[in-house]
Order: sequence, then C-alpha cells, then structure tokens
Amino acid sequence: MEPRPGFEAAVWTRIHATEPILVPRWRGWATPLAMAAGMMFGIGLGLIVPASGKSVRTNPDSVQNGSLTSAYLMLASGGDH
Repeated sequence: MEPRPGFEAAVWTRIHATEPILVPRWRGWATPLAMAAGMMFGIGLGLIVPASGKSVRTNPDSVQNGSLTSAYLMLASGGDH
C-alpha cells in the first residue's frame, strides 16, 4: 500500500512547525537588562528629586485667621485647642 500523494510533504511541514524559533542571543539578556535599568532610573529619581527640593514652610503670621490652614497650623504646632 502506497501513502497518499503529498504525505511526505505534510509530515515535513508538521515537523518544521514544531521546531523552536531561534531568537538572537542579545534578546535573551537585553530585555531584562533594560527593565532593570528602567527600574533603577525610576528609583533613583524617586530618591533624588524629593531630596533636592526646597523645603517650603508656611509662616503662621502670614496665614489668615479663621482659615482651614490656620486651624491646621494651630493644631499641628500644639497651640490653643
């Protein structure tokens, strides 16, 4: 008994379909390296930017009496309750 026409070609097509796709070597380490570099950059910015900013303090004398800010400053400074 002879196999049907195209049998061998169909077998080879199925064999080639199951072979792994080769990926260039640099892709194996470039993606994790780029992700790690991005995370380090983000963490670095998160640590450096707040530390380099000026500290803004509100002068209690410049706040209007009766405002929410004055009430908060009074409460936070331990003033009259």
